[in-house]
Amino acid sequence: MRIQRIEATAHSHPFDAVALSFGVGRNVKRDMVLVKIVAEDGTTGYGEAHHALAPTAIAEIVNYSIAPLICGMDCLDREGIFDRIYRSQVQTHGTGTAAVIAASGVDIALLDLAGKILKQPVYALLGGTRKRIPAYAGGLSLGFQPLPSLEREVQAIVDRGYKAIKLRVGQDPRIDSERVGLVRRQFGDHLKIAVDAATRYAMVDAREIARYCEKYEVWWIEEPFTPDNLDGYRLLKRYTATPVAAGENHFTKQAFRELLRLGAVDIVQADCTKAGGITEVKKIADMAAAYHVRVAPHTSQSALSSAANLHLLSAIPNALVHEVDLAPVNPFRDNLARNPPELVDGGMMAPAGDGLGLEIDEQVLKGLPAVPGPCYLPP
Repeated sequence: MRIQRIEATAHSHPFDAVALSFGVGRNVKRDMVLVKIVAEDGTTGYGEAHHALAPTAIAEIVNYSIAPLICGMDCLDREGIFDRIYRSQVQTHGTGTAAVIAASGVDIALLDLAGKILKQPVYALLGGTRKRIPAYAGGLSLGFQPLPSLEREVQAIVDRGYKAIKLRVGQDPRIDSERVGLVRRQFGDHLKIAVDAATRYAMVDAREIARYCEKYEVWWIEEPFTPDNLDGYRLLKRYTATPVAAGENHFTKQAFRELLRLGAVDIVQADCTKAGGITEVKKIADMAAAYHVRVAPHTSQSALSSAANLHLLSAIPNALVHEVDLAPVNPFRDNLARNPPELVDGGMMAPAGDGLGLEIDEQVLKGLPAVPGPCYLPP
């Protein structure tokens, strides 16, 4: 079965007011890039490419750089398709990281399509089975805010049944310590608390980061430094027993090979919509397993990326946890699919059914035209 048509569309939901402020800036809109692949018989697969702070640009790469390369190829030849994209758009003379992100959406759509053609769920195609995956409250929530409002937000999350959360840090180690300490004191030892610095710490902060993380029994410290600062990651790991996590801003198995070879991380957070798709992240997860490293994928917060991660986590032995976006406004999470994954007793399961198992409602996107430019403004 051949690929007949590929189409990517960018969509945005602007906010009337700022929804969240944290290390990467003020969040002013939600973006997503939908990738749709149609086979010769009309079967359609859906995927998501990360918006990359330039959603219209990512859609253009899919439509004008990748589609001409792979239209007419066998729908099931994901390895050959990714290799052609990699050689033409990543290795030389191409758009590099942006092409990897665009290819990620293509791969997810191809797996959804393959599952529908073969009448199998994606987790089965990957060698897994449907299972309950523990989930934590992450995404665009728990930003920089006063202690009383932080406590109220955490309480609301706990009341919904979450047993683990991720706090935004990276503002200042002292202020961060106060926020983490408050949550630990108010909610006790049974609540797992991860922290995400969004690359905003400096190497001189390493000792202070280590002190508050160990004092308050932090589950993991995420992206304390920029992705290229591997020496910083290794330095922090010498200072603390707190697990170090990273990977949402690393792309393809080649980048993760260095993270793992250097022993820079304890938890890999490759994103299926950024690092090359489900197929590539499955390879990254298998490589991490060889180093006894766990996998907790970053999620891009739509129903598609959530389902992609749940299928992946259902098929790897080193799965740790699934990230759930709890932002107050997210139509791509709430309305894009008629059957989005739901939290049950602190966990989630991959949607049942062929492919990703989602019932996509494209009509929802017609009222969400793309707004070019980044979804974060500088802090």
